[in-house]
Amino acid sequence: MKFTRWGAVATALLLSASLAACGGGAGRPDDVAVAAAMLPMPAITDTDGLVIHGEEIADAELLAAARGQSLNWYTASGAESAALTAARFEAETGVDVNMTRLPSGKLNERVLSEHGAGRLSAGVVTITDPILAEGFAAAGVFTPYRTPTYDKLAAMGDVVWGDGEYYTVYYSAYAFAYNDLAVEANDAPARWTDLLDSKWQGKLGVVNAGAGGTVQGLADFQERVMGKDYWAGLAAQEPRVFDTTSVQLEALARGEIEVATVGFNSTYGAEEAGAPIELVVPEQGVSGTFNMQGLTTAGADNAAARLFMNWTMSRSGQEFAAAQGFVGSRTDIEQVPTGHYQLPKADDENFVVYTPEDARTRGEDIVARWNKTFAFSG
Repeated sequence: MKFTRWGAVATALLLSASLAACGGGAGRPDDVAVAAAMLPMPAITDTDGLVIHGEEIADAELLAAARGQSLNWYTASGAESAALTAARFEAETGVDVNMTRLPSGKLNERVLSEHGAGRLSAGVVTITDPILAEGFAAAGVFTPYRTPTYDKLAAMGDVVWGDGEYYTVYYSAYAFAYNDLAVEANDAPARWTDLLDSKWQGKLGVVNAGAGGTVQGLADFQERVMGKDYWAGLAAQEPRVFDTTSVQLEALARGEIEVATVGFNSTYGAEEAGAPIELVVPEQGVSGTFNMQGLTTAGADNAAARLFMNWTMSRSGQEFAAAQGFVGSRTDIEQVPTGHYQLPKADDENFVVYTPEDARTRGEDIVARWNKTFAFSG
């Protein structure tokens, strides 16, 4: 159940922002309880290795070695999500996580700098930009690694990259949401075309397409699925254009805007923290972007790092990602609900993924044309 007092919401969002800025440890003491509320703990057996949901995550030797170590994890995932993921991994495996969270650009600089100086401490790196993941592989940051589910994953499209140099661990999903104190349920938008209704003029918020891969993917989705004129229709609504999703979410929660195109995971987190926000999963589809993860050369000899890779690609790790509002990359298991929302599976036709090739060949053009359509100068 969500709270409706904005004071608590503002505190939660500000805490998220501070964590995002400074990185830090695995999370607050109550993260395990919050994670369990999102998704009940699975059946776990660790008498002879680690088996979760009937899948072997580690044999006895790997598990014992991992529990004698800790994991240094660098991630570009949202601060709240990363803290919950670390806490859940610790609860399911008994292995400690030291987490550092930075935005993708800054994380890229830090990883390459530390690797170049021979000082990379991260055993696993998760990054939300697939082009940067390619760069890590090319620079020798990532090393090939085969999880216990490797053969199954390799048979799926766009999950295993470079013979296991890195994996698609899950996808970010983008849709829209509204302030449920300012908008009555029977008047709320339900379809992408509803955002073009004149009643939302001056009440709509969007993040500019050049702010990152997720919003670039959303712009591509809107043009490909909704048609070439969709951007112009949105621009005619005179939306408030934001540079970051965190500021946009605060404005939506405060009622400064009433409707917004949003990242599902971060918005669901704000809703659970008490923000008066209701998400929408439109039947016309949801846009998706890649989240990549790899074992580093520094982590190759670290059992805790290898265990984290195994867990992330296990059914348990995938289901917990889905419970937070991501779309799991494994298509052989069901996409568990995110609260009372049901996102599509990765291979559903109405989940439209913005691929690394799309970003490489069309990204700059998409951003340039979007800026022109919305008269946005940055």
